[in-house]
Amino acid sequence: MNLRSLRFFLAVAENNGVQKAAESLHLTQPNISRALKALEEELNAQLFVRTARGVEITEEGELLRMRAEEILSLVDKTKAEFVDSKGSELSGEVRIAAGESEGMRNVIRAMSLFKAIHPKVEFSVTSGNSANVAYQLNVGLSDLGIVFDPFDVSKYEYTRLPWKEDWCVYLRKDDPLAEEPFVTPQMLRDRPLILSAQTRGAGFLKSWLGRSLEELNVVAYFTLINTPKLMVEEGLGLMISFDNLIDLDPNGPLMVKPLSPKLHSATYLIRKKEKVLSRAAQAFHEYLKDYALSAEAAQNN
Repeated sequence: MNLRSLRFFLAVAENNGVQKAAESLHLTQPNISRALKALEEELNAQLFVRTARGVEITEEGELLRMRAEEILSLVDKTKAEFVDSKGSELSGEVRIAAGESEGMRNVIRAMSLFKAIHPKVEFSVTSGNSANVAYQLNVGLSDLGIVFDPFDVSKYEYTRLPWKEDWCVYLRKDDPLAEEPFVTPQMLRDRPLILSAQTRGAGFLKSWLGRSLEELNVVAYFTLINTPKLMVEEGLGLMISFDNLIDLDPNGPLMVKPLSPKLHSATYLIRKKEKVLSRAAQAFHEYLKDYALSAEAAQNN
């Protein structure tokens, strides 16, 4: 297996056919076909099946596509880092994997200020829950991560940032709890709940609720926020998540209620231990830590 054959394979997958892939790469069709055949023989797997409209990728092909994209992304990133390291002006790409939160606004402000100082630096941001962020860092697809409790930061080099996330309940305006000033753990007993997948196996929410998740009526877990919002709108259950995560329409069907007692999540900047970052990523890592220290000092004054 080589990079050339992986690029050929991705071209066929993207174009749904060998002929179109050859045209996009300015190569002949036999060259692509031979490379694909050799790749299938090496992996002992069928990557495509022929259809009336070209080819269709198989389940094994989908797995290879995911791995090939990761491999080629790392190769391109490595090449870019070596090129960027030769210039005197800071340039290159900073790859950040981050969870969804209103607190990300502070990180984005730091990005904007950093970009003004170093206009040749580019940012690439991947959104996901903490498991996705950890994966991105572990395989080298991202340089830095932004995560929130509950998350085991001990496996990473980390900095606690001064921005906390408040938890709340999202519910329909016609729900009986809509008349309450806040929501307590007792009010949620036996109510259908929609929870972040990140709370699975973590004692964080269990401590507030006073019960294990197995004892609760959990009807769904989620990773990103749009689908669970629809679940709440359709009456599937109440969602416990970060406040200010959804831009609620004042005339819409949903509302938010604070928790009592209050529940907060700390925010962390993480990176893989002993990983050598590119000049641009290292510079932004230090800049964000300094920015956070300044923000914390301002909060304490």
